[in-house]
Amino acid sequence: MKLQLFSIDQAPRALPIWQTILDDLSNPPPARVARVLGVGVRTVYRWNRTGSAPRSACLALFWLTRWGRSEVHAQAVNDALMAVSYLRSLQDELDRTRRELSQVLSLNASGSANQPLLRWPHA
Repeated sequence: MKLQLFSIDQAPRALPIWQTILDDLSNPPPARVARVLGVGVRTVYRWNRTGSAPRSACLALFWLTRWGRSEVHAQAVNDALMAVSYLRSLQDELDRTRRELSQVLSLNASGSANQPLLRWPHA
């Protein structure tokens, strides 16, 4: 099993409208928005005037909103829980394999000269 904790498929499909994103960010001045997004101030003024911005701009600012941060936090918790569960299952498998190997080795405890010398730290 391969543990994949992230994927491009986790990008939000629906985003809040431009003004809602700005409202959640306490309506930053257009110059600050322009600096963060790497666009011109006049571009941000135009987006504000029309009430919409390109999806890429909305997506970039979305991760700064309470909804974006909440999604990141929830995904981090889920990733951590999945990783711990995966680790536990691997540990259980390792313990089971060690018990089986110990049992197999004990079946031939004849003490012969060519018996392998094995040491198990957790046996």
